[in-house]
Amino acid sequence: MADPIRKVQVIPYRKRPGLEILMLKTIPRRGGFWQCVTGKVEGSEDLKTAALRELAEETGITSSNLGGISDPIYSFEYEKNGKRFKETVFAVEVTGDPVVDLEHNVYPEHVKHEWVSPEDALLRSRFDSQKNSIEVFLHSLKDNQ
Repeated sequence: MADPIRKVQVIPYRKRPGLEILMLKTIPRRGGFWQCVTGKVEGSEDLKTAALRELAEETGITSSNLGGISDPIYSFEYEKNGKRFKETVFAVEVTGDPVVDLEHNVYPEHVKHEWVSPEDALLRSRFDSQKNSIEVFLHSLKDNQ
């Protein structure tokens, strides 16, 4: 059996008076649901590079506005349309107040963004894998405090 297609998921977060997670609403053609940043790993690209590239492509947020990227915090495999995928999850701390630009993406995927509380992010997440990723992220933050 072929190796799974590699994907990354990025949970952008910022620390205000409280923790906020960036959620993106997909275009209606893709389902109109809320999610964090996701995308395929290109060629021989390493996972962290793919995560940072996807973040920049989908939001316009670049390394100049990052406090750092975690090591992988979670991964899972799934099948869709007869293909296998392996998705690796990263958390990225966003610093300052960068403009989130959904318009510059070569492949428009999102129509709206919001910084929301962790509880709201969990409520908005359509897929269990997204909820699990956020829960693992929140747990890892508590462990590092």
